[in-house]
Amino acid sequence: MKKLIPLFALLILFGCKKDITKISPPPRPEPRNTSRTEEQKLRDSVYYYYKEQSYWTESIGTYDPISSFTDKYSTPDDVLSALMQQTPFHAGYDGPIDRFSRIEDISSDGGSRAKRADLADGYGIYLTFARVSGAVYLYAYFIEGGSPAESKGMRRGDRIIEVNGNTDMSQNNTSFIQSALDGPKLNLKVLRDGKEVVVPEMTYTSYDINPVTKDSVLTIGTKKYGYLALSSFEEMTDDRGNSTAMLNDLNAAFDNFQKNNVNELILDFRVNTGGYVSTAIYLANKIINSKGDNQLMFSYDVNKNLEKYKSGRGAQFDDEIFDKNNNAEVQKVVFLVTEYTASAAEIVISVLKPYMDVKLVAEESATFGKPVGFYRQDIMGKIGLWAASFKVVNASGYTDYWDGIPADIRNITDNVTLDFGNPNENMIAAALNYLSTGSLTTAAREARASTRIGSSSAIPLNRINKLRERDLIKN
Repeated sequence: MKKLIPLFALLILFGCKKDITKISPPPRPEPRNTSRTEEQKLRDSVYYYYKEQSYWTESIGTYDPISSFTDKYSTPDDVLSALMQQTPFHAGYDGPIDRFSRIEDISSDGGSRAKRADLADGYGIYLTFARVSGAVYLYAYFIEGGSPAESKGMRRGDRIIEVNGNTDMSQNNTSFIQSALDGPKLNLKVLRDGKEVVVPEMTYTSYDINPVTKDSVLTIGTKKYGYLALSSFEEMTDDRGNSTAMLNDLNAAFDNFQKNNVNELILDFRVNTGGYVSTAIYLANKIINSKGDNQLMFSYDVNKNLEKYKSGRGAQFDDEIFDKNNNAEVQKVVFLVTEYTASAAEIVISVLKPYMDVKLVAEESATFGKPVGFYRQDIMGKIGLWAASFKVVNASGYTDYWDGIPADIRNITDNVTLDFGNPNENMIAAALNYLSTGSLTTAAREARASTRIGSSSAIPLNRINKLRERDLIKN
């Protein structure tokens, strides 16, 4: 009998209507003493646990014996793909609604420990081509906290003019640049504030992520606004129970907001792909005002097989209630979002909506739309199955944002030439315009006008490397 991981990872929200009273348990895998090979048993187990845990279990066929289905496929991934194809069709992305479930290789540790979601590999530098005044250049659009790139002083907005001695930074040289980002050493030269800067050599390595990218108090006229750029939702304590840099920096940011009597916030989630549900809850409690304190934050929706975990002993899916963790009375929050904004980031947006003025400024028209959560089911110490198992419903019953949470101010260019926290950057300027005028129309008009003048005319093109999805694990 499998055991649920104590705290769950996430990616949350809605789904199709279902009658959970008609769900029948999956047939058991064939006895261990049969002649089934290890590979066959792996495939059988993927079916068994997906049928048991998937939010859409009622759509998954029942096969007895299981092998009558799993023997049609060569690998566990093929089995999972076939099962996901059985989930309801979603017109929004012209395919099965489950595009999230996946299999992770855990053979290196035998499943004895969960893979840390706050550990990354590489240089922590993310590059994109951008068109500026008719010419195309290469820019760093995100530097991850805790990474070698951050430790060497790199920042968003740096224009890359040389990589490992190569000065061809054109789109025709994309393959070389991509290979350099995967190499053991990286040497860069950048153009920053009109001056050439040689970045000290970086070594490809593993590092602990600190997702508090930038925090500050922005003053416009006599009004002060809190600004926080958060790149993901990572662990708040380490393996020894000590506070992580993220928790310390997050608390320091809100202490500073309180000191400056800030009651309107800009939360920059444009590169935030998600993370731990417990961290999202912590942030939401840092923001919530008295109206929402002690009120429902969200509830879980699960299939019949997991309903026993909604209450009583071992209740992993019990309702979450707001527990205000601030002395401020935040009234307005503007989120900066892109198509990458997903999962835990979407939870925070959703749960605050019933209790305060929440607005979204988007690079396009909405967030990513990852409304389901999951935990890892270890199988035979070889693979971990992440089956989308639950969705979250906010206090207003808001759920099912499969195509993303719609934005209030849309099509605002993410100006990659300017660093996080710069009030002249298009998306930040749109948020400030709304907060200062109260008008969505004025904010959108001013932000779009800024894209036609000066450095704000930067238009991102194809990205060299894309942001990673979080593993969304809770240990």
